[in-house]
Amino acid sequence: MSEGLLQMAEGYEQIAAGIRKMVAAQEKAPEKEAKPVKKAEKKKESVPDTPNEETQVDLKTVRAFLTERSRKGKTSEIKHLIEQLGYEKLSDVPPEKLPELYEKAQVL
Repeated sequence: MSEGLLQMAEGYEQIAAGIRKMVAAQEKAPEKEAKPVKKAEKKKESVPDTPNEETQVDLKTVRAFLTERSRKGKTSEIKHLIEQLGYEKLSDVPPEKLPELYEKAQVL
């Protein structure tokens, strides 16, 4: 039962993250008439596979990358990585440990 509840909580977290992205996009975009978007025109937000010198590994980057991996069925592996670092959830991981977590998540 607790496994099911954890999966539900993760789903709600993903929904909340999506809503935050939509709100942020609306705040940034100038108000204009919305036109329908065809499936072929949709652009998927990409997360770099490997950080380079120009890209700072911050919580937002790591969260987006881990969310992408989680949607591919790697949720338990992600939780295990976070626990290996000695934390319960991603928001507990300090900024100086995020590059390490990001690097380890690349192999998932």
